[in-house]
Amino acid sequence: MRIIYAPRALRDVDEILAYVQKRSPSGAHNLSIAIERAIEMCALNPRIGVRTDRPHVYRWPLRRYRYTIFYRVLLNEDAVEIARVIRAARIRNLGRLPPD
Repeated sequence: MRIIYAPRALRDVDEILAYVQKRSPSGAHNLSIAIERAIEMCALNPRIGVRTDRPHVYRWPLRRYRYTIFYRVLLNEDAVEIARVIRAARIRNLGRLPPD
């Protein structure tokens, strides 16, 4: 499946990597690779994630880094849309897609 990024997801990734970059350039590099690989996994196996409260919206945790990727399966476009990438500790209910 193709990968599409929502504008908010791109901002999320930019903000996360900028924050980590200030503290650890190598950590930011490793996190960037982990996010990219996780997103590719979601595209290859779109229903691998945990369902959320919205139809066709799943989440996939990056356990080592404690971030969560929220994505939509767009069946009519044969794609997954990355909706949010957010630190799991910042969310009260991981079963819900966080607002923009």
